[in-house]
Amino acid sequence: MAINNKMKIKREPKETPEPTKAERKKEAKAKLTRGGKIALVAVGCAAMLLSVSALACSGVLNEVKSEQAYHLTGGVAATVNGTNITEDTITKQIMSYRTSAGYTEDADWAKFLVDQGMTPESYRENMIRSVASDFLVDSAIREYDITVSDDEVNEEFERAAESYGGVDKMMEILNQIGYTEDAYKDSLRSSMQSTKLREKVAGVETPTDQEIVGYINENLDTYNDARRSENLLIKVDSDASDEDKQAAKDKAQEILDKINAGEISFEDAVKENSDDTASAEDGGDVGYDKLTSFVTEYQDALSALQKDQVSGIVETTYGYHIIKCTDVFKVDGAVKSIDEVPTEIKDYVVNIIESNAETEAYDAWLNEYTDRADIKINPMPSDVPYNVDLALAEQAEDEDEASTDTEATSQTEGTAEPATDDATDSE
Repeated sequence: MAINNKMKIKREPKETPEPTKAERKKEAKAKLTRGGKIALVAVGCAAMLLSVSALACSGVLNEVKSEQAYHLTGGVAATVNGTNITEDTITKQIMSYRTSAGYTEDADWAKFLVDQGMTPESYRENMIRSVASDFLVDSAIREYDITVSDDEVNEEFERAAESYGGVDKMMEILNQIGYTEDAYKDSLRSSMQSTKLREKVAGVETPTDQEIVGYINENLDTYNDARRSENLLIKVDSDASDEDKQAAKDKAQEILDKINAGEISFEDAVKENSDDTASAEDGGDVGYDKLTSFVTEYQDALSALQKDQVSGIVETTYGYHIIKCTDVFKVDGAVKSIDEVPTEIKDYVVNIIESNAETEAYDAWLNEYTDRADIKINPMPSDVPYNVDLALAEQAEDEDEASTDTEATSQTEGTAEPATDDATDSE
């Protein structure tokens, strides 16, 4: 992917009023509803990631051990090509998701299932198929002789650590979520094996120029009027004094005056002065705004520039910027030739097209591979802890409405106008 990986000047979130308790609950449930099916798969994948390879050889897919305070039924939930998936594996994974999502009350859990258009039985079946899919992918990795060497794992480990600022910092974070270095490397190996399997069974051809042009025209609003820029930053710490801020601004103005007078090129000024060291190596280049995002002040200033124009002093939370627009991609009507498309945008679009095509091909392959497997799902025990009466969903809905009404009344009473001085005097 030819995406600019340098430090970006990210957009800052807009300030919004503090939501009420009811609003927070409603929003959380909405997010979980939208992402529920994805989360369901993710829970299965995460729980099986480190154990599926070894356990498959023993003929049983067992659960990752965890503390629990609910009833376990024992038994076998399903078999995949003769390998057992224990009922307790499924129960623990479902209950882990249910607890982490905050659905500890049966009424809330019932409402979640209803919002998803699911029942306890169908939710369980999805979880079983998720675990079965993990097992089948592991089987395919062996079948296709996919290997990842220790050197490859170590290289990926070091690359990941670099993004965290070093191994110690990364492991400090990972230890907090229960990862040891060996466990993390095992997860990296599994991920890399899955990536290699994807490439082997779902490799795609590089899109043609015509396909690239077609995709851009279909999404022209996304890419048209894209501006590429170079950035010179004089950094100011958030707790800097007024004197330090003024000194930084004066320095930026002095540099800008020299650029405008032709005493120094923008690129040389960046190399000599910019505190954005990541982009300074490339003359301050931070890529196209349509392929990343910038803080509002930076974006507004850039949007007002034409090619080769230099901005005035632009203040953001990072400090003081001088911006040069180095290119503008703009077409009227439609792109007619690939030659009209800047290389960076072309590479970005190529990656999207290839990724979409690979995902589609891999999903088709995995569906076919799964269809060929012998998967037998046993009936759900009636006493599993996630089996609830869906009629309870109405109770959760009523509680939400009552909570909303109560808070609305409280807010109204709390904003009543205070008595005037005259009224107080008259009393």
